[in-house]
Amino acid sequence: MNRASYGSLWAEVGRRFAGLATRAHRALARHRSAHRLRLSETLSLGEKRFLAVVQFQQQEFLVGGTGNSIALLARLDAPKVTPDSQEGMQKAGF
Repeated sequence: MNRASYGSLWAEVGRRFAGLATRAHRALARHRSAHRLRLSETLSLGEKRFLAVVQFQQQEFLVGGTGNSIALLARLDAPKVTPDSQEGMQKAGF
């Protein structure tokens, strides 16, 4: 093989590696989106205490924790939109 052949060989290897990396990245992105458990929001309360909203599938839960314990505080319902609350949100610019 001459020097030019090695250059085209390495170019082909580079193209194939880039294609493989792209496919792997897409597969990982699909896998990440399939997670059923998600931490939506956290609020630190100081001294190793926190509140968190945890989403599991289509449900949300309010969880409280300290340095050595964690507890389910409430199951959160979807916010109910009533004509009054919808009108108030529109006036506020939401």
